[in-house]
Amino acid sequence: MSVSAQQIEMIRQVSDALGDLKNEVVFVGGCVTGLLVKDDFSLEKVRFTDDVDLIVDVITHTDWQHLQKQLREKGFKEDMTDNLICRMYLANLKVDVMPVEEKILGFSNQWYKSAIKNPLMYNLDKKFTVKIISPVYFIAAKIDAYIGRGQGDILGSHDLEDMVTLFDGRAEIVEEVLSSAADVRAYISSQLKQLMDKNNFEYVIQSVAGNNQQREQVIFERINRCIHHS
Repeated sequence: MSVSAQQIEMIRQVSDALGDLKNEVVFVGGCVTGLLVKDDFSLEKVRFTDDVDLIVDVITHTDWQHLQKQLREKGFKEDMTDNLICRMYLANLKVDVMPVEEKILGFSNQWYKSAIKNPLMYNLDKKFTVKIISPVYFIAAKIDAYIGRGQGDILGSHDLEDMVTLFDGRAEIVEEVLSSAADVRAYISSQLKQLMDKNNFEYVIQSVAGNNQQREQVIFERINRCIHHS
């Protein structure tokens, strides 16, 4: 089974367990990379991740506690030995449930509030439709995650790897970025420019492209268009 097929199956399992709650969450993170990528070559390059990330629009601690109770009733469990306070388990599957409001857990991503308001509806199959983060907010959120936890390690960042994979495997991403809201468009342009100014970033692109110069050129071109036309 390909990585993208595994990601779809993981999201399907979580969605099935959520039941009616699935309409209140948006799937984000590395687990949706394979759902956003359309190019067959890039699908083979999608990074494996063993967890499913989702965001919820919870603004008070009381609402958060109520949601946790609902999740437990649906088979999700906490593991007190796990250091991640957002993590629950569905059997052996890791599920990170993150409120968009930073005050709830003490951390968030600055683009999650916009992402949850502008999701992409994705058909897993004829029976399952889920909300996933849109391509533009995927890029913005991945950049923000790298800034927050990457410690400047460009080569070791899975967030940047996922972001570049999307640039490689989604031909329409440039038009999607250029037609997006002004704030996220400006953020992506500014942050991509800073990354392009760093020597190591080109090695991330080379790695994702499999050292295929033609694919490298396509990625560079798409990123540069987002920088200079925003």
